Amino acid sequence: MSRVSVVEESGSFRLVACDGRFAVVEARAGQVFGMPQDRDGGRDGAADSDEGIERVAHWTGEDEARALMRDLVQRGNQLARRML
Repeated sequence: MSRVSVVEESGSFRLVACDGRFAVVEARAGQVFGMPQDRDGGRDGAADSDEGIERVAHWTGEDEARALMRDLVQRGNQLARRML
């Protein structure tokens, strides 16, 4: 297994890469969760490690993963502004 690298991080979201594949995961309380959520709204978590990320990541191309990362960060920023 190749090493997972964090390409970008914003809040609890990480854009990660491994072997030319890209994904967005959310890290919370020592766990990582694949993004986007499953269709039924559930998410399986795993330990915050390379192996955990490999297990939960929804691997895709770089452009798609970067677009998802931008969308999630933008939504998080909008929510934070509304809460102020």
